[in-house]
This record gives sequence, structure tokens and C-alpha cells, in this order.
Amino acid sequence: MPAIFLFLSFPTYADLPLTVENLLSDKGKARFEFSANYANSERRGVDVSDTIAVQTGTASFVNVPSQIGERLSNTDALVTTAGIRYGLSKNTEIYTSATAFGVDSRSESGEGVVSKRNDSHFSDAWVGVNHRIRDDTDKPAIFGFTELQVAERQTGGNTAYGKSLLVGMTTYQTYDPVVLALTGAVQLNTNRKDGDTDYRPGNSLSISPTVGFAVNDKVTLSSGLNWRMQQADTRDGETQGIRRTSTSLDLGLGYAFSKHDTLDVSVRPQVSGDGDVQVGVAWLHRLEK
Repeated sequence: MPAIFLFLSFPTYADLPLTVENLLSDKGKARFEFSANYANSERRGVDVSDTIAVQTGTASFVNVPSQIGERLSNTDALVTTAGIRYGLSKNTEIYTSATAFGVDSRSESGEGVVSKRNDSHFSDAWVGVNHRIRDDTDKPAIFGFTELQVAERQTGGNTAYGKSLLVGMTTYQTYDPVVLALTGAVQLNTNRKDGDTDYRPGNSLSISPTVGFAVNDKVTLSSGLNWRMQQADTRDGETQGIRRTSTSLDLGLGYAFSKHDTLDVSVRPQVSGDGDVQVGVAWLHRLEK
């Protein structure tokens, strides 16, 4: 799922330099975005969860299937996202993106039986709107965003349309060269068909405080936390699993290598929850002359 990529609130897509004008696409201008996020997860003991939540932004996650192991399982996943953003006005932009992933899972049972799984396919597509509610003046700036998941491939192979909605808000304050930011988002999910069953992913809440430091007009460093809570899923009206919470670090470096291009690298080690580590690389290109 893509999220609204504001400077420092979403370090994977940090805009440089530290100016309000770079937080949104200029009116009548477009920006192209491409990111690749790698995740590795190792789990021991009986594992009742069959997905890994790969973080593609501060408030965006893609659930990648993994191998369930009674004793040991190890999974590598690569999630790629491409999108475009367009400025409708000085304070509002619209955007759309699509995500695909590839996964390689290995699992060893208590009896020493080894199993493997490889898979790759389209994951989901979203459309959204980002609006600046208030500038960063004597009070913190406020941005609001809303996203609709227009399509999502289910594990059973079918596709669900318009079944998830993401609503969030970002506030930030600049103390040149430091930016303090806080983002909160809620994802609401409704029932969808997954094969022959009625499936409803659990609703989720994420909260992300971030601190950014502009080293110069080309390099920006950022760090923060991402706390996420997801309710238990339901299948055919029965609860699957338990409510889950997790916390990860967000460490990022942004480099503006030209007037129109920014490259960002992020590392997200898990500090609570499943033992995952994620590394992301993102490229933002401004489509203007």
C-alpha cells in the first residue's frame, strides 16, 4: 500500500532541500516515484502467521505470504512500487501507484523436513489525495491524506476492488536545519472474497515520530520510530490469530543528485514483534523541463 510521502514524515521519499514548496508537487507538475524494498524474516518455533508486513512507507505496508514452519522458517521478499503524483493546486496533489512482490521462503519442520516456496505477482494498486491544511509558520504545518485501494490480489488468486481505505495526517515543525514530524494513519478494511471464503484483514493503526537533519542542500539524514497495531483477521466470520503490535526504527539518508532527481536509502530494523529487517531504495524524478 502506498502512503503519502512527505519530507521526513516518510524518509523513503524525502524531498530536498528543506522547503515547504518541495513537500507537494507544484501546480500542473508531475513527479514519478519508484522504490524497491527488501525484507528478510526468520522465525522459530510454531508460527501461526503466514504473512510478513513489508513497510514501503511510514504508513504503508504490503503483506507478503511466507512459509509456515513448526521449527524454523526464513523468508526473503522484494517489494517494488511505481507511482506518479500530480499537483492540482498549490495545496493539493493527487497520486496513484501499483505494487508487485517476489518472495522466496524456506522452512524446516521439527522432523527435519525442508520445504520451499517461490512466488511473484501483482500485489495492489492505490489512488489518493494529499492536501496541505496549514503551512509551517508560527504553528506546525498540517497535511491530510486519504487513499483508496482500487485493487488487491488475494492469496486465493482472485482480485478485490475498493475494499480498503487509508486516512492519515502529518504535522511537522522546522527548526532549521532540523525538522520534527509526526504521522498517524488508520487503515480500514472490509470483507472481500479470497477463494471460496469471506476474508477481512484486521484494521490497523500506525504512529510515526521522525527527526530529520539537513546536512546541506544535497544530503538529509533522518531517524524515527514506527509503531503499528493490527487487529486480528477474520475468515468466514471466525477470528484468525491475535491482535499484533510491532515497533521498528526508521533510519534514512536522502541525496539530491540533480535538480530533478532524489535518491533515498532507508533501513528499518525491527525492535519488537517478528524478527524482521528491511532495506529500501527509492528514486523520485520531477517531470518538468
